[in-house]
Amino acid sequence: MTDAYLGEFTRGPAVFVVFRFDDESYRVECSDGNGPSPVCRLADDPNVPVAWHGAWNGDRWCKWIEAEARKVVADPESG
Repeated sequence: MTDAYLGEFTRGPAVFVVFRFDDESYRVECSDGNGPSPVCRLADDPNVPVAWHGAWNGDRWCKWIEAEARKVVADPESG
């Protein structure tokens, strides 16, 4: 199923939500009280670079966000 909710993780007031985007990738959105906004899109293949959205590109949280999102992808029941 595409565009399906898989789970979420938090850091401070930010809530990150992971969705299945299509057959080969996932999208992550963040809500920090101002409604959800796009963070990135990541592929099933961890060797494919993450496509970061806007100001998230190069953010110090990027590696952490990718690691947490991949945990949700690996075990959606835990999210």
